[in-house]
Amino acid sequence: MQTSDYTLLVVDDNEENRDLLSRRLQRKGFKTLVAEDGSRALEVIDSQAVDLVLLDIMMPGLNGFDVLRILRGQPQTTELPVIMVTAKTQSEDVVEALELGANDYVTKPIDFPIVLARIMTQLRSRRPGTTAPAPSIEAAAAAIGPGTVLADRYRLDRKLGAGNYGAVYLAQHLDLEKAIAVKVLQTTFGAEQEAVARFRREGVAACRIKHPHAVAILDFGITPGGVAFLVMELLEGRSLEDELANEGILGARRTAALMAPVCEALAEAHRAGIVHRDIKPANIFLHRGARGEEVPKVLDFGIAKLVGEAALAQKLTLDGYILGTPAYMAPERFRAKGAYDGRADVYSVGIVLYQMLTGRLPFPPTPDDPMAVMAQHLRMAPPPLRKLVGSVPAELDALTLRCLEKAADRRPTAGELARELAQLADVLPDEPPVLEPADPASPGAPTLARPVTALRTEPVTLEDAAPPPEGGGTERFDPED
Repeated sequence: MQTSDYTLLVVDDNEENRDLLSRRLQRKGFKTLVAEDGSRALEVIDSQAVDLVLLDIMMPGLNGFDVLRILRGQPQTTELPVIMVTAKTQSEDVVEALELGANDYVTKPIDFPIVLARIMTQLRSRRPGTTAPAPSIEAAAAAIGPGTVLADRYRLDRKLGAGNYGAVYLAQHLDLEKAIAVKVLQTTFGAEQEAVARFRREGVAACRIKHPHAVAILDFGITPGGVAFLVMELLEGRSLEDELANEGILGARRTAALMAPVCEALAEAHRAGIVHRDIKPANIFLHRGARGEEVPKVLDFGIAKLVGEAALAQKLTLDGYILGTPAYMAPERFRAKGAYDGRADVYSVGIVLYQMLTGRLPFPPTPDDPMAVMAQHLRMAPPPLRKLVGSVPAELDALTLRCLEKAADRRPTAGELARELAQLADVLPDEPPVLEPADPASPGAPTLARPVTALRTEPVTLEDAAPPPEGGGTERFDPED
């Protein structure tokens, strides 16, 4: 066994530790690569042949457990030897690493002869250079469809739906003989590697969200051809978008009862540092539970952004673009390099509440002027809901308009909104909506019985976004203007 035949990757956010270990391995004849964080480690493994990984756990952005989970979810790296090298000495950390698929576990400060012996043990039965760059993602994606088996255990049966970022299939877990849903990334947006990187992080982010009103992510991985997929619980029912298309308008009590748990799920995501960024009726599913009860579920954290340090480390947003559906986006999302947090999701919830209660959007997009909706979000105050539908309770009208405040710090948090909606759901009467405005002399009653909700999620260049008006004031948007 010639050590010079093998390439080792040292992953550690501490430069001194990383370089010291790398130099000592080089003196023993190994070729070494280094990575300062989890994201960079995955990039190196995707682009170069690596025979073994020495992986730290405590790192910004993707930690060592996240990286290990991703590697074991990819067929091409399932057998790649990974030795955890960490200062974490608790037994539960050792157990978690081994359960995720680590080959060995070494604690700092390291005893180099012992580390070297463990490396040699892992490499004795391994042929050098067995990892290589992935083949064309586009070609691999084109070959996926009904009948495809992913990760040797998920058979795709039929397509349930598709969007700009992925297609969802009814699938079968072959080992458990259980029906599931699988979302497969479609490489139709932006640079392919960037899209796959975003989707891979989605798997990590989605697995962090454990809430009965968020769709459960059961597994995720990337095929040998570089196509990413998520395995999700299979839901029965229909989307809120379909419900609105059928009903046109929902009663106040049902609206509050449906959206309170949605906000609870968002609050859980926000606590984990995750902003959904695309809340709209198509991403809220009305699932039928085991007893026939209606269980709202938040779907598609596919363009969720890890805020804070993780987001800065990963730099996943394409320069010059924003991701989401403009008709539902908060004003701060349209401003170039503007900071935002979970209150941007609260604004989107406000748009959805408005639509559920009135049958229309507060700022309807116009096909001939797609930038106009941006200007309205930035500058216009929406008309009060009771001006459109007289049966909307005053307190629900006021709460919805608070969600639509232009200044994010004047909106409630998702947790506060969940509690207020739950309280209203307990006291509001269960009455059908009345379409006449509260003030019959006021213009602006909806003229369409059903809303237009099938809005595509598209990239929008920030350079075209309208700047906020001087003085920071807002104008009232009149639906008849």
